[in-house]
Amino acid sequence: MEAEIQLGGATDHRRDPRRSARRSGEVDAAGEKNLPATVTNLSPSGCRILIDRPLAADSVIWLKIGGHGPFMARVVWHDGEAAGCEFAGKLHPDLVAQLSEV
Repeated sequence: MEAEIQLGGATDHRRDPRRSARRSGEVDAAGEKNLPATVTNLSPSGCRILIDRPLAADSVIWLKIGGHGPFMARVVWHDGEAAGCEFAGKLHPDLVAQLSEV
C-alpha cells in the first residue's frame, strides 16, 4: 500500500506512513563517520533526519538510530538541516514502533 500526502499542492508518494520520532542517531557519509543526527520521523521504508552537514541527493549513507543499525539508506532530498532518506531494505514494523516511542 502506498500512502499519499498532499503538501502545498504537491503529492508525496510514500510506501509506508511515517511515525513521529525523536531519536538520536549517527550518520556515516562520504568518508565522514559518526556525524550527529536526529531522526524526526520514521517508517519501515524511510525516515527524516536533522543533520548539520549538507547531504547530496542520491548519496548513500549509513544511519544508526538509538543504538540500532547501521542501516543503509539513500538520501532522497536535503533542505537546509533536514534530509529525507529511503532505507535499502525495510525495517521490521516492531523496530519502527520501538524507535518511535517517546
